[in-house]
Amino acid sequence: EVASETRRRASPPAGQLASPMPGQVVKVLVAPGEQVRKDQPLVVLEAMKMQYEIVAPRDGVVARVDAEEGAQVAGGVALVVLEEA
Repeated sequence: EVASETRRRASPPAGQLASPMPGQVVKVLVAPGEQVRKDQPLVVLEAMKMQYEIVAPRDGVVARVDAEEGAQVAGGVALVVLEEA
């Protein structure tokens, strides 16, 4: 029960897509107000010499983009916030 409580507190708020690990933002592929489809790439993150695509978990509208190309980010930092479509 303690582990699930810790996981719940550590998980990002609904609609917020966070960096899964520390890395560098290579490319931001969306802008606020843009409609996105499930599995659409939103941000490309480079970590451990590999590139990872952060994709939309569902259809929605980009409410906010906190990622900037070239920026170093820590794990768990918000990159994009989605609203319901």
